[in-house]
Amino acid sequence: MALEITEYLLAAQSPDAGVRTHAMTLFSQLVDLNPPAILLSLSVELSNDAKSTESRKIAGVLLKNLLDFKWAAIDVSTKSRIKSSVLHTLGSCISEANTPVYLKEATLDTIVRLCLEIFEPNSSLLTPYVSDLLNGLILMAERTAGVNCYELRFSTYETLNMVVRCCNLSETSRIIAELLPAFVSKLEQTLFLRVVSFDDRVILEELRACLFGVLQVVIQKLSAAIETRPVVGQVADRIVLVFLNLFGSGSCTADQEAMLTIGALVYAMGLGFEKYMQGLIKCIETGLQNIDEYEVCAITVGVVGDICRALDDKFLPYCDVIMIHLIRDISNAGLHRSIIPLVFSCFGDIALAIGEHFDKYVTCALPIMESASRVCAEVDNITDKEMVGYCNQLKRSIFEAYSGILQGFKKSSKMDRVMLPYAPHLVWFIESVAKDNQRDKGVTKASVEVLGDLADALGSNVEMLLKDCKFCTELIGECLQSDDEDLKRAATWTKGMIGRPFSVRV
Repeated sequence: MALEITEYLLAAQSPDAGVRTHAMTLFSQLVDLNPPAILLSLSVELSNDAKSTESRKIAGVLLKNLLDFKWAAIDVSTKSRIKSSVLHTLGSCISEANTPVYLKEATLDTIVRLCLEIFEPNSSLLTPYVSDLLNGLILMAERTAGVNCYELRFSTYETLNMVVRCCNLSETSRIIAELLPAFVSKLEQTLFLRVVSFDDRVILEELRACLFGVLQVVIQKLSAAIETRPVVGQVADRIVLVFLNLFGSGSCTADQEAMLTIGALVYAMGLGFEKYMQGLIKCIETGLQNIDEYEVCAITVGVVGDICRALDDKFLPYCDVIMIHLIRDISNAGLHRSIIPLVFSCFGDIALAIGEHFDKYVTCALPIMESASRVCAEVDNITDKEMVGYCNQLKRSIFEAYSGILQGFKKSSKMDRVMLPYAPHLVWFIESVAKDNQRDKGVTKASVEVLGDLADALGSNVEMLLKDCKFCTELIGECLQSDDEDLKRAATWTKGMIGRPFSVRV
């Protein structure tokens, strides 16, 4: 049952600090005593047009925040009533042009949180509302103009993205498919907007970032099913053309969203993306060179990996120029540290894609990987959690690079000549990581897998490398005894690879 909480909400916004504190204390006690009733009361307050804007606004904010912590404790019937209230509020909020901006923002933020907490991906619960919600959100976004409305415009598009992510694709595919050409057209229209002031430029770049963000989400949604994936190909030419016209000419945020859209397009088109590479390679170079705006650089490195996985050996013509930029980036002392693991992982992606042709890059890439692995091994007993996480990420990426390179050379006659000189260092690095009590599951799994890749690739040559390596037995044994199924599978496979050329007790 819903409670009358308007007076608490209004008191919580009182100019008197004492009144505010007292109101929030009482409200917190109500939340602890009866979470379902409070969440329902907040949703009813939010949806009640007769209530004051102030109480409805804070009801939306509190509902959004409480969903994170209290949703699991609510019964099914109450959940259903909360969903209906919020969806009703969103519909009226969108349709009424005179709804206060702050109330719209509170409502939009709430449905984003609602989608995250309540609606599973491909939920049918949203299906009856999807068409009206999306059309209303698009209309609301078009009505927001000016620098002061940026937060509302951003919230509107973010809400639209969440609705797309959570809706059932099989039930709404036609509606979602219609968004793709519509938002490509909106981006194309921005090419002709007049810019006369700094504020105009800010508004334009924010708009482009939002539009690319929607495109990215829609492409990802349509790519999730074989039946809807061809829809993306129908507008791919236009997406690439508008990207070529906009990338590198605007804000960092717009460039990030634009490059992420290309990444989504790569996944959707697979090998069909090859036809765009000649046109896009200069933009990819621009992104890789942009180490000052490191987020753009990082995303571009990730997209290069996506392209490698999509094109395989068709990526070969572009490898020289890409590897030059990657080597330059990772050799630059000014490179943001977050990009280093991405570059190592990208080495592995490239090697997997082009196979033995990676031999021309080994003498450049492997010494850098060895140098980074030595630094990792020398860092001991870190107390800073962020640094521990980063070191684990770096170790994992180095192992991923080695795995990609070893797998790429696996069937090549060049394997022994090219990779055998670097194998002892890899064994040393695996051993040093095996002794690290701060390694996480991802590092452990990657270290075991690269050990298996080494045995698989080098065959009988691995016997001398792993002779008397007690750490090998202990590391595999640790994973086999783990409760984690991923670690068990990795260890079982590696044990089999090692056992082929010679027998080892594990």
